[in-house]
Amino acid sequence: MKHKTELIAKLEAKTESMGSTIHQLDEKLQEDKAARKNLEETARSLGQKATTAEIRAVAAEGDLRIEREWRVSLQESMVRDRDKISVLTQEVESLKSIGQKYMSLQEEQHQLKIQYSEAQKTLEEVGATLSENKLQLAELLEREAKSNEDTPNWTSDKDAVACTACSKEFTIARRKHHCRRCGHIFCGACSEKTVALAGNTKPVRVCDNCFAEVRVT
Repeated sequence: MKHKTELIAKLEAKTESMGSTIHQLDEKLQEDKAARKNLEETARSLGQKATTAEIRAVAAEGDLRIEREWRVSLQESMVRDRDKISVLTQEVESLKSIGQKYMSLQEEQHQLKIQYSEAQKTLEEVGATLSENKLQLAELLEREAKSNEDTPNWTSDKDAVACTACSKEFTIARRKHHCRRCGHIFCGACSEKTVALAGNTKPVRVCDNCFAEVRVT
């Protein structure tokens, strides 16, 4: 009986020890579950962070690619702008040259206008002088015609081949001259004298014979 009691006591002690151990194991299991849960949450959080980091990395890579493309485009645009600036600079220089030529042409035009105005005035003066000379010439021709009508034997130029006085043939150097008194044709040496005749306001050319006759009379 005593032995059973001791055995029961041992069993109870062992049961109590096992219960304590089971309780400890249960607590440890709960702790392990909590730790596992924490680890799972940590792993999930890390996974989310990794996903976010990957998304950010992809976005950053896209941004870098866009930035590289933008830089390349900007460099190309700068090259085009430099070319345009070079072309515009050349055009500006060309326009400056054209402007200088235009100013020079304007100055030439101004000078030409002045010259034209002066030439026009001169032409008007010459025209007036010519009109006056024309009237005087008409009067002289009229008086000469009257004088020729009064002059006997007025010899035609085509009929005279030599001087009436010295008989020397007429040439380009030896020209024909009418005597305004007798009407015959003489060379310059034989008709170099002049006298005042009726119907003429100024002395006219006459041959030597007529000059001598007029002087005698």
